[in-house]
Amino acid sequence: MNTIAQPRPAVSAPLMGLVLIAAAVGLVVAGGYVLSQLMTVGHSVYNTDSRGIFWGLPIVTYDFFLLSSTGLTMLASTWTVFGLKDFEPIARRALWLAVAALVGGVAALFMELGAPLRAMLLIPTSFQTAAPLFWKVWGVLFYTVALAVLVLKWLAAGADAQPPRVPAVVAFAAAVFITFVAGTVYGMMAMRPFWFGGEVSLGFIVEALLGGVTFIIIFTHLAHGMDASRFDARTRTLMTGSLAGLFGVLMVAHAFFVASRLVAGLWSNADGMQVWHHLWSRPMFQAELWIGIGVPLLITVLPGLRKSLGLQLVAAVIAIVALFVARYDFVIGGQMVALLKGSWAHGLLQYSPSLTEWAVLATAVFLANLVNALGEKQFALGGPAA
Repeated sequence: MNTIAQPRPAVSAPLMGLVLIAAAVGLVVAGGYVLSQLMTVGHSVYNTDSRGIFWGLPIVTYDFFLLSSTGLTMLASTWTVFGLKDFEPIARRALWLAVAALVGGVAALFMELGAPLRAMLLIPTSFQTAAPLFWKVWGVLFYTVALAVLVLKWLAAGADAQPPRVPAVVAFAAAVFITFVAGTVYGMMAMRPFWFGGEVSLGFIVEALLGGVTFIIIFTHLAHGMDASRFDARTRTLMTGSLAGLFGVLMVAHAFFVASRLVAGLWSNADGMQVWHHLWSRPMFQAELWIGIGVPLLITVLPGLRKSLGLQLVAAVIAIVALFVARYDFVIGGQMVALLKGSWAHGLLQYSPSLTEWAVLATAVFLANLVNALGEKQFALGGPAA
């Protein structure tokens, strides 16, 4: 039997079973704790305040998971929309991961909002067309419907099914639209100099794609029992070839985006930009730069290193953690300068997440992993046999 005709190695069912059980238990514990706190204490369990820190860790979590979802859909679109055959082995898994990330992100948002169902009804029907948030919610609605159709008509139809063209194009267009508009939600806030700027939307697109690439690398390894020798020939070729190259390009783009904002922020003396000096003085921010960006950048730009599946996995894990930390610094940092200063707000505002807010993050992570593990067991996410 030649290599082309050989069957795809079986997915490590025991490992995914353990992930499924751990995610379910974690979801019950973390989610139950959050709900009990919200029902007995209310939203005062969140450490946000009325002085200027209005968005805390739950919004960071929502943004991170939503952009990861759109990035994964854009990655899947290399096959479903643009027909790049090389990316076919990871397209189905990328699409299902997009669904899982969307579910986790929306759950975090719902736990942050006081009346989530009312918000989902009133925002799209408000016709506040001048507000980016209005367009973002409509984009998410179209995006959700397109993903649902792709799951039913493609993933559930078997490994050899072809993706339906129209919902694939709609999902791709909605993913790009949501990511771009999510950037404008921040970039159009002139009263928040740390956020303000037209480049923010482009940076969001780069970071969404980078998150998609890192997640597909991590969860492809996980689906094969963390044993790269189980990869079929097409997946191995993609991971050491086109996908590795894309990883490197996105790391370079992300590094330039961060460096350009950092240099401009440290140079500027405009009120609101002093946040950059605060961030620069923190050891965690230095670690984010030199380890979170520097190490993956080194691994992915050197051909000899990025072709190592083990080092590539290390780079992906470091990069995805650094992306989350960067999202936290971006969302919280933009609110550290009080809009209305007075005796109640000296210097920069301080914020640290409460235990309940950390539990919201844990709930989103467990829920997304639960959805993904169910998909790994239900669908042939590895695609057609190589």
